[in-house]
Amino acid sequence: MATGNGQTGDSRKPETTDANMTGSNKNSPESRENEKATGSPLTKTSGNSNHVNGNIETSISQVNKNVKETANRVNEGVKDSAGQVKEKALAIHEKVQKRRATVIFSILAAFLAVVIIIAGGYAVWNGKYGEQRNYQQLQELAQKPKGMTKDGGLPAFKASDYNPKAPKIDLYVDYFCPGCAIVERDLFKSMKDMQEAKQINLYIHPIDFLDAKTKNHYSTRAASAVAYVASNQPEKLFDFSTALFDKTYQPNKNNNREVSDQEIIDQAIKAGVKESVAKNSTKGTYDDYVRKATKYTSRRKELYVTMQDQFRFSTPTICINGKMWQYRQLHTLDDVRPTFIHSIGLHKEQVGNPKVMPAIGPNGDAIPIQQQYL
Repeated sequence: MATGNGQTGDSRKPETTDANMTGSNKNSPESRENEKATGSPLTKTSGNSNHVNGNIETSISQVNKNVKETANRVNEGVKDSAGQVKEKALAIHEKVQKRRATVIFSILAAFLAVVIIIAGGYAVWNGKYGEQRNYQQLQELAQKPKGMTKDGGLPAFKASDYNPKAPKIDLYVDYFCPGCAIVERDLFKSMKDMQEAKQINLYIHPIDFLDAKTKNHYSTRAASAVAYVASNQPEKLFDFSTALFDKTYQPNKNNNREVSDQEIIDQAIKAGVKESVAKNSTKGTYDDYVRKATKYTSRRKELYVTMQDQFRFSTPTICINGKMWQYRQLHTLDDVRPTFIHSIGLHKEQVGNPKVMPAIGPNGDAIPIQQQYL
């Protein structure tokens, strides 16, 4: 509709632009009051941003804390688990070790039981058959001394001087044995007289069971020399044996001196052995005989005596008609000579008399030693 001033009329109010409003209101007192009350949009936005940032930092800090706590708990859990695993591993190790120890102990026990059984069985077998085996080995010697008896004795007389009516006397000696020397010095003179009168048949058993205690195997060397003389000049065997027990010559456990072959030869020559026989006597011809005779003799339990709390063979040993004469019951070895003469059934004045034979003969037991000498 046209107005009176010629302009087109319009019933709507003219629009105000933001610029106009801004320009007309921004500095108004109300606007300033509102800004103070509510803050400007930028200030409000900045405040919100700071608030958000603070929340984020708090959240991050909390998360870090939670992560650390969780990590600590995990670490503690891992440690606990590791400790438990270690304990279980140790327990398993101990169990395995105990089982292994039990198995090893069982094996060792079984092994020892087998060894004991074998050793015991061998001891029984050796005790039962050892003597028999050694006897057989003695019989199978490649080189035996002439006149050797089945039990290894060497006749101290010529074969022509054997008397079937006389008792058999076996004398077991080791030429390193000091006790043998004591008995020899007291008894051998009477034995020689009886042998020459054919009142006894004397057999000497030279053994070397003390050889390990000598220097340069003296027991074996001396016994082998005796066996050689017995094979080649038996009538001088007794004299040679006596010479080896001479007080100024014999090595023993007290002096343990070393004896050369030449010294043995010299003793043989002093005893009347031919020089050629004496020189050959130390060549070891009968070493094997000595070893095998010693092994057999040392297993003959009928010759055992109790010595130093051991039941074993020892020298000197004297047997009358195959049975051991118990001269060790004597109060002193000085009484060996009179008691031996009595035990074979002679009086001392009858010794060396070829017309008087011992009362016990070739088969009788020795007469018991008189009480006065025990």
